[in-house]
Amino acid sequence: MTWLHTRLDARIRWLAGLGLALPLGMALAAPQQAVQHKPTTPPVPRTAPPLRVAPIPPRPNLQFQQQVQQQQLRKEFQQSQLRGQLQQSVSDVARQPYANNPSAGRQFDRADDARRDRDRAQQQSLIDRYWGVPVPPPAPAPANSGG
Repeated sequence: MTWLHTRLDARIRWLAGLGLALPLGMALAAPQQAVQHKPTTPPVPRTAPPLRVAPIPPRPNLQFQQQVQQQQLRKEFQQSQLRGQLQQSVSDVARQPYANNPSAGRQFDRADDARRDRDRAQQQSLIDRYWGVPVPPPAPAPANSGG
């Protein structure tokens, strides 16, 4: 039993010594390793190559959508002009029986002016949409104050 006890004591001492010596050895070796790996000349700073910025063309899908939208707006504009001409023709025909009545003529004139103003506003809205100008939402209609 003495032999076994001595043998265990020797191993415990050896492990304890190793446990103390290992961190001390690592601490002493670490600065030497850092010095050994340090380059003798300072590194040359590298400059990044200049960036080349290329314009990004619109995606084909987006370009196609824009072309379709512009064609639709052109078509709406032409239809609006034709509609205005047709309404003017109808107004001229409706006026003929009242040619001798000045108050009816004034009433037709006011109606024509209002229609032309509305048509101009619609056409201007189409032109603004065609050129990408933001269009404000329409104002609410004024309430009629009459009984």
